[in-house]
Amino acid sequence: MRFTAVLAVAVAGSILLVGAGPSMASGEVVDVGGTPLSVVIDADGTAYIGDYSNGGGVSVLPAGASKPARTLTTGFSPAGMALSGDGTLFVEGWDFAQQQEKLAVIPKGSSAVARTIPLSPGAHLIAAAPDGTVFVPNPAVGTISVVPPGADAPAREVVVGGNPREVALAKDGTAYVTNQTDGTVSVIPPGASAVSRTIDVSPTPGRTGDPHGIAVGPDGAVYVTNISANDVAVIKSGDSAVAYRVAVPGGPKEISVGADGTVYVLYVANGLSVIKPGGTSVSLGLPTEKDPGHLAVAPNGSVIVTNTADRSVTVFPAQDLHVSEPPAVNAQAGPPEIKETGPTAQALSENAGTNFGSNFPVIFGALAAAMLIGAAALVLTARRRNRSQAAEEAAATETPAKDLEGIQVLSDQRLS
Repeated sequence: MRFTAVLAVAVAGSILLVGAGPSMASGEVVDVGGTPLSVVIDADGTAYIGDYSNGGGVSVLPAGASKPARTLTTGFSPAGMALSGDGTLFVEGWDFAQQQEKLAVIPKGSSAVARTIPLSPGAHLIAAAPDGTVFVPNPAVGTISVVPPGADAPAREVVVGGNPREVALAKDGTAYVTNQTDGTVSVIPPGASAVSRTIDVSPTPGRTGDPHGIAVGPDGAVYVTNISANDVAVIKSGDSAVAYRVAVPGGPKEISVGADGTVYVLYVANGLSVIKPGGTSVSLGLPTEKDPGHLAVAPNGSVIVTNTADRSVTVFPAQDLHVSEPPAVNAQAGPPEIKETGPTAQALSENAGTNFGSNFPVIFGALAAAMLIGAAALVLTARRRNRSQAAEEAAATETPAKDLEGIQVLSDQRLS
């Protein structure tokens, strides 16, 4: 494990757009080897980390441990993972040998795959309901596959929008799906075979903000990351329009919400943003290791981030993520506009990045974020690494460069 103390220096651009400059934060970095991409955390604090390198597997990291306790063999490269209410682990990924997308089912406490379910090519970031129903987005065909508990194949396909990326489930079983090409979120009622309504989440009419990550808070609010628009769209429970936006420079990609309503946003420019419950601006910013993949919030409030290029995960303790001061108001709110609902979202073909004038503030913000991370790197005060034996062995078998291609979300649609 290595301990990294980070001092981030606030810059004017980030203060204007983020609302709070990064502060000192420590993170415990655990070497896991391979290409750690996905991560989920069980109710007992055990973290499961998917290795996307060829052959893959899942590292099991108990709460507070300095190295993985064991590795679960999947036979393919895990891309997405989810846990059901009873602790069953669902692992989705690509079998390079068989050229087949698969969903593996691993019962809690087991070290072996109980069964494998074939999926459509390109499936990725899955979600699981407490009863074990699994929702699988299929970006290539614009559908969500629904796999019932105990089934060996999807029971139904729900047509959503263009390029569906991620699924988040509300407490009542409602599924929310980000459609990256369309700039929308599809809403699927519990047990339904069709979308009930579609919500436009992009800030500029007629162009997508590239919605990607999605999460549902304890109060039912839905949070959506817009990668190219550099913001998080917030939809209040039951609404059909965006209530307000939180500016997050640097390409916000993945998102998770803690039990207390704190929102954590992982962005492409190597950083983690923290939004206080109900906040309308970022209250805390922390630099991450290179190429952060995904994140998950533990029951004790700590956050684990996978570092795809560093063969490790970073554990940010809850006390370092605590926001003591109320955030400054910096919402981009406006009158709600309800998009016409229907099972299929309107395709938006214009490139979101071509309007330089309207996007200048977020471009400036992204540059500020990059400057911020660079400044933090220059003032690192301590870095200590004690690799575990397992990590040393993993380092001896370096992941080939070809396996690392496409980890960045903006350049590879499969891993985004």
